[in-house]
Amino acid sequence: MEKQPRYQAIAIDIAHSILMGEYKEGEKIHGRSTLAGRYNVSPETIRRAIAILQTMGVVKVSQGVGITVVSRSMAEKFLKGFDQKAEIQVYFDELKKLMEERQKIDQKMEAYLSKIINHTDRLASRWLEVSEMKVAKGSSASGKSLRQLKIRELTGLTVVAVVRHGIEQFSPDAECVLLEGDILLVVGSEQGKEKLEEILD
Repeated sequence: MEKQPRYQAIAIDIAHSILMGEYKEGEKIHGRSTLAGRYNVSPETIRRAIAILQTMGVVKVSQGVGITVVSRSMAEKFLKGFDQKAEIQVYFDELKKLMEERQKIDQKMEAYLSKIINHTDRLASRWLEVSEMKVAKGSSASGKSLRQLKIRELTGLTVVAVVRHGIEQFSPDAECVLLEGDILLVVGSEQGKEKLEEILD
């Protein structure tokens, strides 16, 4: 909460003195210089404090007369208004604090989202790298199914399609039997592709 200006604090103190009966309606308050000495501030600060009270109808300032108390009830209303203002300020400060916390949370969420996007991009680019692996002539893999060869288990690769005589069979099932000359479209790591090449040779 921001620190209250000194002149406001003095205005509140004078209004409180009026409410407590230290200054009565119609009674003259000490002059600005006396009040300045009492509160240990400059006459300008006292002038601003009295200006607030005059605006609120608590006192009036007359040339040659000085500062006179006008209304005790207006002094009470003025004090209640400041109490409400202080309460609102507390709510405002709490709201400001929550907004700052939310900003920090938003920044963290953006950072995590960026990481997720980067990881997703890397995964997507890896899946876009489709390689062709050919069943070599005389390969021991010829005549065996994908299940028998355990390609997925041994290499970690995914067989996207089997091309035979120029015709693609996409998403082949585990019972698909390979023949010499078949081309396997696969995705996965380079190490896995090296292992598959050994199987298909």
